[in-house]
Amino acid sequence: MRGLRAGRNRPEGACPNPQLMERPTQPGPVQPDLLPPPDGRMIKPVRAGRKIPRPNPTTLPAQQADLFALPLPPLPRSRFMPDEIRLSIVPSPEKLPANGQDAFLYMVVSQDTAQDLMATGLPLDRRAPLMLTERSGIPPWLAKTADTTMGYGEARPVVLRLKRALVAQALEPDPDHTAEFATVCYLLSGN
Repeated sequence: MRGLRAGRNRPEGACPNPQLMERPTQPGPVQPDLLPPPDGRMIKPVRAGRKIPRPNPTTLPAQQADLFALPLPPLPRSRFMPDEIRLSIVPSPEKLPANGQDAFLYMVVSQDTAQDLMATGLPLDRRAPLMLTERSGIPPWLAKTADTTMGYGEARPVVLRLKRALVAQALEPDPDHTAEFATVCYLLSGN
């Protein structure tokens, strides 16, 4: 016996543990080829007549909210409509007093661009934002436009104005043009 525990080979067909082969018979429908649990505990047989507890049909479990029934978040704004921001053409910008602030912002554009903006509204684009200025920035902007378009035979530029309070959340300061025109300028980027 000592030699077997020392790691010697057992003869072929020998049972590794003779106690596992000798089982006491159990009453009831038990498969004779199943081995008992290794720790010697007995497994309780499942009774066929036993009922499984079911949840009470009057109390429904909490259900997850239908995610498709919730309202969608608003889409990011892509443009301001002309009526919404009170976009209008300034008929004679030379007659506007150059100093002081008012409730409007201004932009100088070509006549074709002005017609397009009056029809479709102002686009909000971070890559190509529109520039807006205070009333005191109109004369320097007109002078710069006149210098850059001289000799091209273009029509006279148009000044558009819009209500400042209606676009305030979409503005960001424009330090380059503020320094150039010596008045506050903004970019209409939509933030």
